[in-house]
Amino acid sequence: MRISAVGQQEVMKATRPEMGEMELQGVHEYVYKKYGAEFEGYPSIVGAGGNACILHYTENDKPQVKNDLLLMDCGAEYHGYTADVTRTIPPSGKFSPAQRQIYELVLAAQEAGFAACKPGNEFQAPNKAAQQVVAEGLLRLGIIKKPEEARKYFPHGTSHYLGLDVHDSGTYGPLRAGSVITVEPGIYIPEGSPCDKKWWNIGVRIEDDVLITTMGYENLSREAPRTVAEVESLMAKPSALDDFTLPALK
Repeated sequence: MRISAVGQQEVMKATRPEMGEMELQGVHEYVYKKYGAEFEGYPSIVGAGGNACILHYTENDKPQVKNDLLLMDCGAEYHGYTADVTRTIPPSGKFSPAQRQIYELVLAAQEAGFAACKPGNEFQAPNKAAQQVVAEGLLRLGIIKKPEEARKYFPHGTSHYLGLDVHDSGTYGPLRAGSVITVEPGIYIPEGSPCDKKWWNIGVRIEDDVLITTMGYENLSREAPRTVAEVESLMAKPSALDDFTLPALK
């Protein structure tokens, strides 16, 4: 998890609006190799704007991410075990007001999911907590009119087991100490959605890998910044790749 978290850190520092999705995927995977990770745990998802609203987008071929939110769902496989970490960042280095509102709603949903990660709680407890926060938030923002409409914009579960496989086997019974699960709420508002156009093409997912402990949980991927202030602060720092240029191919 730490390798994948450092990958997110380095990409946050390196990202510029003129860079492409594939280029940024390459930075993630370079970091993995630098730390000796043998493989990626699954095909990397690096999608900007409307591509961030596609759940399993893996083309990663948009030539410039521009100022659209960039969703990066990437994980290193190290000695047979995989991580699964997602961060969503503004390539400009600053969230727009609309981007920030959706981002902070997803972050609040994740915090609610974390709070439900306790041994003995049902496996769906983090999902129920996150779904409630998202539904209430989308109602408050006027994006939906009824709570059940939230599933249009948060169409997946909040957690799955993680280990030797990115979607590892598990009991899906009550949470038990020693299990590792993801907590990954998201909101995806594609162009054409029945809401104000200012929300269109905003896709946000925040995903961390959580160890269930006897007392609650431990966030194993916590080194990857999550809050708006943390993300914007790190993105303002210089990158080791700032001076890395290649000759033009003619």
